[in-house]
Amino acid sequence: MLALAAIAAAAPAAQRGWLALLILQDIQAGSGDSLLKEHTSPPLRSAAEFSIDDRHHVADRYLPTARAPRATLILLHGFTPEGRREPRLTRFAATMARAGFAVLVPELDGMRSLAVSIEDARVIGDALRHELAPPNAGACPLGVMALSFAVGPAVIAALAPEVRDRVDFVVAVGGYYDLDAAITYATTGFDPLSGRRGVPPAPEGRWWLLRSQADRLATPTDRAAMAEIARRRLADPDAAVDDLLPRLGAGARALYALTANTDPQRTPALLESLPDRIRRQLHALNLAARDLDSLHAQLLLIHGTRDPLIPISHSRALRQRIGGDRAWLFEADGLQHVDVAPGLRDAWQLWHAVYDLLALVADRAACG
Repeated sequence: MLALAAIAAAAPAAQRGWLALLILQDIQAGSGDSLLKEHTSPPLRSAAEFSIDDRHHVADRYLPTARAPRATLILLHGFTPEGRREPRLTRFAATMARAGFAVLVPELDGMRSLAVSIEDARVIGDALRHELAPPNAGACPLGVMALSFAVGPAVIAALAPEVRDRVDFVVAVGGYYDLDAAITYATTGFDPLSGRRGVPPAPEGRWWLLRSQADRLATPTDRAAMAEIARRRLADPDAAVDDLLPRLGAGARALYALTANTDPQRTPALLESLPDRIRRQLHALNLAARDLDSLHAQLLLIHGTRDPLIPISHSRALRQRIGGDRAWLFEADGLQHVDVAPGLRDAWQLWHAVYDLLALVADRAACG
């Protein structure tokens, strides 16, 4: 325990700097050995079901074992069928608990089924309300960390009038700002926010888009055909789908036309041609269409400079929209969307982001 004793005896800034380094090293180590694991006990993980207004949710809670928490962190997964039990997510939750955070990881059914919707923002809002209600409420700082497409719903949840004045921070990793621009990039490789083509987009991005909206089509036949097209193309971008296209209805044809399109000039019209139900969902999730002036939380934006799924221009635009006094941007070459690259390239930016997160919660009393 000599390392932790040295941290405790150091000046606050040095404590935060050293702990930020230990957190980064532990993230890089994955399930392997690290100094943080060597000098802290494994966190306590337990089921954390909760209900808000008769809406029932499941979650996991991770707690530090040797100290009162320094803050509460609601950690949100992105698109993954494994949901809150995705191995990288559970390891990161454990890292943050070892570092002194009480971590709540709610299940986001939309993200888990690859069908993100505004309902995910409601789940996140319910998690915030749960943590702010007795017996959880107290002096403990409260914030959200969201990965990838969970960033939009997280920010929307933090804007809700019943919680916005009590959410202290939002950490957004590889998130979007303008959903129409993100769709344009995923399907055509052109980024409207920067006005240029940058890193070639990940080929799976367009088919994740198709799968995420397939369940909102009008007929079971259309929904099944879209899901099968997405399944084939996610497994093999060149897979044949011609046998499925003739059976598509008008709404499904419009969705397929958008996802198969490669001409950025056609994207606005293709978006307008989508079925109303899909257009309403995309509009509701679009941060660029939201009034963000009432966001109280400090926003920590972390984005890879060569992100192949969501260009860094989104975090730059979101920072500009919120303002530099409330939004901080950390641009990291060593971040591949939401994964830290081997060797921790550009580790300074990632270290600085973790350090600033620790600083945000340093001046408040520990949770009781």
